[in-house]
Amino acid sequence: MMDKKNFYFAKSHEWLSNYSNNDYRLGISDFAQSELGDIVYIQLPQAGKQYKKDEKIGEIESVKSVSEIYAPVDLTIKNINSNLNETPELINNDPYGEGFIAKVELHNPTDLSLLMDNNSYESFVKSNHE
Repeated sequence: MMDKKNFYFAKSHEWLSNYSNNDYRLGISDFAQSELGDIVYIQLPQAGKQYKKDEKIGEIESVKSVSEIYAPVDLTIKNINSNLNETPELINNDPYGEGFIAKVELHNPTDLSLLMDNNSYESFVKSNHE
């Protein structure tokens, strides 16, 4: 199991994880992908575009429904995980690894304090989705 101590979660189930300097990966949580079911398509955010916190950056379509993806903080998309165009099910198989959605740069890294750490997120999911 992946160590998620450097992951930050939004109430809308997106996560950010630092991988070098001010470079972060963005994805959706394991809980979110399991609620969606088999993912069949993803509309990825636009590389180079800036997004404000809570702004829609894309959509995920599964056999059950379509869900929007939101920016958990103000950020710029550096590049997208283009592997998801051909194999969107990577999100189901490895939501915290190969199923990441994009590499991003945060406008203000202190915004991470607005998000939940892994333990807080797990408590949030448990209390809101039992």
